[in-house]
Amino acid sequence: MTIKRVGLILFCLSLLFTWDKSSGQLLVSYKPVNITFWRTIEDAIRDKNYDKGLSLAQEQHELTKKDSLENGEAWLGFAQILQKQGFFFASSTIFGDLMKTRVGTELAIEALKGLESNLRFAPIDDDYFIGELINDLEFGPLPPELQDLVSFQEGMFNLIHGFKKWSDDDFKKITAQSYWDYRLRYLTALGEVARNRVDSAIEKFQSLAEDTKAPEDIKDSSTHNMARLIFEKGDYTRSYKIFRTVKLNDRERGMILLERAWAKYYQKDYAKALGLLAAMEAPVFEPSRTPEPYILRMVIYKELCYYQAALDVAREVNIRFGQSIKSVYERKDIRKDPVIVRLALLDRRIEKWAELLNSLREELDRLGDHSWEDYAFYPKIKKRYESKIREVLARLDYLMIKKSRDVGNQLIDWQEQVNFLDYQTRLDSLRVTRPGTQLNYRVEEIPHLTFEKIYWTNTGEHWMDEMETYKVFVESRCALLDGPVE
Repeated sequence: MTIKRVGLILFCLSLLFTWDKSSGQLLVSYKPVNITFWRTIEDAIRDKNYDKGLSLAQEQHELTKKDSLENGEAWLGFAQILQKQGFFFASSTIFGDLMKTRVGTELAIEALKGLESNLRFAPIDDDYFIGELINDLEFGPLPPELQDLVSFQEGMFNLIHGFKKWSDDDFKKITAQSYWDYRLRYLTALGEVARNRVDSAIEKFQSLAEDTKAPEDIKDSSTHNMARLIFEKGDYTRSYKIFRTVKLNDRERGMILLERAWAKYYQKDYAKALGLLAAMEAPVFEPSRTPEPYILRMVIYKELCYYQAALDVAREVNIRFGQSIKSVYERKDIRKDPVIVRLALLDRRIEKWAELLNSLREELDRLGDHSWEDYAFYPKIKKRYESKIREVLARLDYLMIKKSRDVGNQLIDWQEQVNFLDYQTRLDSLRVTRPGTQLNYRVEEIPHLTFEKIYWTNTGEHWMDEMETYKVFVESRCALLDGPVE
């Protein structure tokens, strides 16, 4: 075989396949209906000349019949360009329409590829795009990366509905070390937690957390769950080290600080525990603020016999959460209470829909910033956004009926813990022999003659890179107190 012929064969293969460096898989590339048109769309996307690309897609739409493959390719162009600009709902909607109306074509496969990307990386209504599209449509032979998606979703559907043998057959089709394989392994680890097989769950989470090829979101969630399970087993030193490596969003980072503070409390490193709780006062952690950090602070102050400090914390809880607790007792509609809503959003089942709502509103606002009214996709997509926003609002309103009650009950439970600690603190302060007298806790001494370390007093201004060093310099006062405190 001549070198020229080998080169020609390789060139032809390059039109059909693309090598995905991240997964090490050979991906089947899209084979255009109109190669000249599609190359201009690809050029526009590569050059980020999105307005030109949309104009070319509109021209193709106007020149072709509505039900033709050429017309479908114009819509595929619209979808891919909108996706590149961050209009995830708009692109997912068009991808879904192409999957339904162009079944069995290259267009449908390419649309499924676009939808798979959105499912992985963007807020999306997976109830619709998975439940009513992927699970309801029949697919012929698919490229491996798309077959993995379909096999995963069909397997989950069959498992949920009790068809375990069918689900096992679906899961066996998933390529090892693909994104959907890692998702399945993560859910399997969660299943071990539900079955109370803690050691097995830790092993599976650790395997995911240490896998360099695993997606970052799955690695972070696995690391977080592993740290929690190790904490529950009582290995506070190890769990603390793992908690420090967890990377989550601002709402959840506050929760991580609290979990780390509990670990330090059980290690009896009160100065560091109080330092972490002090860091949680930064405004950036407001979305994850609950009464629990204040309860932990009261417990520590009480154990170290700082009775007035513990009572001051109880008053702070009442200031921050008292109005919401009062609304619960008065049986008001608490679904719009800002504290109740914020606490409800700590539940990922609620947070998912809130993020989707915010994404839809932001995308719709940006849609109005462009002069796209004359493009074929605009009127339909604009109506879809408005309809989906109403639908998500209605869903959130329904979900909040029960969730707000649960949060209200949790607030009351927290208040009762604070009241009990307040009562115990006042009682302990009157004792002659104090419960913590044997506790000889001392924090590190601040040297005044050497300058190996520099200490700064926090005055309420928080810097993210300094929070790791926060400490509250306290030591046990129990043995120093003699007789009742006035």
